[in-house]
Amino acid sequence: MSIQKLRDSSEGMLSKILIGLIVVVFALFGFGSITTFLAPVPKVATVNGEDITQQEMELAVERTRRLLQARDQQLDEDQLRTQVLQNLVNRELLLQAAEDLDLYASESVIDEEIVGTEVFQIDGVFDPQQFQMVISGAGYSPLTYREEMKNDLRLQQMVAGIQTSSFLSREDALRASALAQQTRDIAFLRMSVDELMDEVSVSDEEIERYYNNNLDDFMTEETVDLAYLELKRSDLMEAVEVTDDALLDFYEETKARYAQNERRRVAHILVEISDEQDEAAARARINELYQRILDGESFEAVAEAESQDPGSAAQGGDLGFNAQGVFVDEFETVAWNLDRNQMSEPVQTEFGFHIIKLLDIEEARVPAFAEVRDKVEEEYREAEAEGVFVQMSGDLSEIAFEALDLQEPANALGLEIQRTGPVTRNASEGIAANPDVMDAAFSADVLIDGNNSQLIEITPNHHVVVRVAEHSPEEVLPLAEVREDVAAGLRRDKAEDLAAARAQEAVDLLEDGSITRFVADQFGLVWQVSGDTPRNGAAVDNEVVREAFRLPRPPEGQKSVGWAQLSNGDAAVITVTRVENRPVDQIEQEGLGGFQRILAQQQGGYEYAEFRDQLRESANISRVN
Repeated sequence: MSIQKLRDSSEGMLSKILIGLIVVVFALFGFGSITTFLAPVPKVATVNGEDITQQEMELAVERTRRLLQARDQQLDEDQLRTQVLQNLVNRELLLQAAEDLDLYASESVIDEEIVGTEVFQIDGVFDPQQFQMVISGAGYSPLTYREEMKNDLRLQQMVAGIQTSSFLSREDALRASALAQQTRDIAFLRMSVDELMDEVSVSDEEIERYYNNNLDDFMTEETVDLAYLELKRSDLMEAVEVTDDALLDFYEETKARYAQNERRRVAHILVEISDEQDEAAARARINELYQRILDGESFEAVAEAESQDPGSAAQGGDLGFNAQGVFVDEFETVAWNLDRNQMSEPVQTEFGFHIIKLLDIEEARVPAFAEVRDKVEEEYREAEAEGVFVQMSGDLSEIAFEALDLQEPANALGLEIQRTGPVTRNASEGIAANPDVMDAAFSADVLIDGNNSQLIEITPNHHVVVRVAEHSPEEVLPLAEVREDVAAGLRRDKAEDLAAARAQEAVDLLEDGSITRFVADQFGLVWQVSGDTPRNGAAVDNEVVREAFRLPRPPEGQKSVGWAQLSNGDAAVITVTRVENRPVDQIEQEGLGGFQRILAQQQGGYEYAEFRDQLRESANISRVN
């Protein structure tokens, strides 16, 4: 492994998914909103003796919920929790299998992933504070985050090992390719529901019977129109009065937070210790390179030609400017004790042997006020707004609790009463998309007794109080309003039944020996014919083609016959008269290798799913209700 890889590599898919989730959570909801789940709590399941704790469950539920909210997806709490628990059980089973297989992810690989992840970088350079801030926003400490990454990398190894080891013989691939490129001569009659609608009718009695038997289908959904007061810290920030004197005082009080630590520009030459090259050989090689530099060769030339860190070798070993905390301890101890342009003796770390050279130093400094004025102002506004926000939140909660409406707290705090408009329990926009808001809106205290809600936290920096302005309970629409819709639906059902009956009649005629033209004439239809039709259907209706390829291959000179109800209700009578597989020599010429690999990958996916299912079947899993 190489030091430069710590900065350049973040290609692991599982790692990227994990980081993407962290970014969404942090960006949308702040880093303080998840840590409340970190108290010790009971277990929710046991997998082969290993507990899945309530803490793990709640963290996973919260992350998944917020990810779905960020995608504007509806939330079904029961389904969400069931799916999250199932995923946690599967993950624990796979981790146990990885342990049994002795799969391992080294600390250096984890360092590489972390340091090379963009969200942990500032101006392209890993920043320890940024790293700490982002992971804490998702409820992780550095240790728990590293452990999560280690597990992800182990699972990635196992998945790749199963999927990439799948094999498909050339003969099997030939057969599969020939079948996949099969063509058929297809003919079909389409019994159109739209054209049959005029041939069916429904009575008033049928309409009334259907209506009375399906009253739930004609219920309006219960809605509330909420009046609400909204308090956002971001709005308060904009209203903060800013003067240069206040900013200067704030800068002096908080100057330490703007300090820039010393950064060093370091170059290195790396010789790795690997299976092909043991420690003694690597040590001999690094000593040889070190002597070449002492004998007059330039450090940069030797690094470019000989360093086994491909990321930095092309730059003469240059790793750029970095603060302490980026490299492993042995490397940093040497690098931070060199003078400018000084080269170290060979140094051993977990990556191998290094020769280190200090190219430049950026001294630690506190930037002048003018350099960081914009940042100072932003943080000053945040600090001032925070105090006001906390005070106003407390006042809003107290006044709204005692008030008979929202006008009193609105007047007292200078807030505007807003309205959501009619929203259902499953609203997905605005404050109504928040489950806590809708729970409060439909509670007896707010909905029935007509009180203001308690203060509701949308996010830690966004609070609301709601009140039901209007309520529309669910009710059954009168038959007069839905009669036409009911009649149209019943007529369409009858037309679909008629289409199906006629399709079956046509198939019976064909199977009894009637010629195709005679059958078509019986229904006033014309056969649509498509020769050499591939599976993708070409210009033919895809549903018809899919059904045609489900029919058995007909005997020579005969035809296969069937019918199918299509998604729009139409019925299609289908015949297949000729089936041709793709000639093998043509498949050879067009390159079987790619197709063989694709089939092997698909088979590998099935084998992985089967492996996971077998783990579940043989596992001892108990859930705590």
